Amino acid sequence: MDRKTSFVVVLLHGFLSLATLFCMFAFARGNPNVLCREVERGALLTFKQGIIDHSNRLSSWIGEECCMWRGIGCDNITGHVIQLNLRDDPYDGFTTNEAYEQSQLRGVISDSLLELRHLHYLDLSGNNFTDAHIPRFFGGLQNLRYLNLSYAGFVGTIPHQLANLSNLQTLGIGGFSLQVDNLEWLSHLSLLEFLDLSYVNLSKASNWFQVMNMLPSLSELHLSRCELDKYDHNIPYVNLSSLTVLDLSRNNFSYTELNLFYNITTLEKLNLAHNNIRGVLPRALGSISRLTHLDLSFNHLEGKIPRFL
Repeated sequence: MDRKTSFVVVLLHGFLSLATLFCMFAFARGNPNVLCREVERGALLTFKQGIIDHSNRLSSWIGEECCMWRGIGCDNITGHVIQLNLRDDPYDGFTTNEAYEQSQLRGVISDSLLELRHLHYLDLSGNNFTDAHIPRFFGGLQNLRYLNLSYAGFVGTIPHQLANLSNLQTLGIGGFSLQVDNLEWLSHLSLLEFLDLSYVNLSKASNWFQVMNMLPSLSELHLSRCELDKYDHNIPYVNLSSLTVLDLSRNNFSYTELNLFYNITTLEKLNLAHNNIRGVLPRALGSISRLTHLDLSFNHLEGKIPRFL
């Protein structure tokens, strides 16, 4: 991975860290008055058995009160496990890259997680499940609202079973060795507000924009370095009326291929860096009145900077 690529990955990882902190306030964590459900405690211990934990991050996973364990959040009233947050964050004070790698969880993800029937939040990002495929059984965690599997060493095709997660509001699956054969499954996630598929190979998903256009609640869309260079222009109208952040950097879009995106007038941040945009800046950018951040660096632009910027 080159230094520029590493920087972009860290930025995205940092953003999802902020989202993690926000969501954690909504969950009960370490409440001594909450009693852990026996079945769910057993499911977590079975999951732990398959995990290689060199830095003993799961050392607190002992005893009967699983609601007190690190990374676990329980409902204050029912005691059901609703959060499993095992992200490994490079911002957590690691002094060396070796220390960060040592802290990453590895191993096999057990389908015992299906016993966590009330789970709303699952974050395994930043770990190192090297050469493992994203488990298809994740599609059975139908109460999930937040799923982050980004940069966790997963490889192969993103499973279509994720289409069953109809309650998802946040989905992060950025990764260097992931791909899709199509994106039809995404159209079932109509409540999505945040989507990050950066570094996933989307070259086979010729209808990618049509699918995104079916997500009316989408506020942030990150598709950096996804091997994209075109989309189907036979779209009657743009339905992304909630979109405020669009990242299409490090693809191969040309000037003409981007015309449709200039009609998304709700945009506040637009990143088109490292594409194949040539010529003068398009006047259509001036119609995006809410735009506060625009990145067109590392393209092939010429001429004067227009007044509307």
